[in-house]
Amino acid sequence: MTLTELSIKRPSFVIVIFSALALLAVFGYSMLKYELLPDISIPWIVVSTVYPGASPSEVENSVTKPIEDALSGLEKVERIISSSYEGVSVISIEFNK
Repeated sequence: MTLTELSIKRPSFVIVIFSALALLAVFGYSMLKYELLPDISIPWIVVSTVYPGASPSEVENSVTKPIEDALSGLEKVERIISSSYEGVSVISIEFNK
């Protein structure tokens, strides 16, 4: 007897089997010990922006300096390191622990 024949001839048996499997799954899930977000502390944030076709000096004046000025107002900032490349600005922020 195949699974389809069993399902057609005895639908109550299939319902009981799937109900038992669902109960086992709920029980197993309730016994599962896990942490979605572990307690971590990352003191660095990197902000990178793309400005295609711009020279490093243009990226520094148009992108890097305004972002540095905005980020310097954050609390607990230990230091800000910035680099301007052709078409890309990378700003690293280190926070106090």
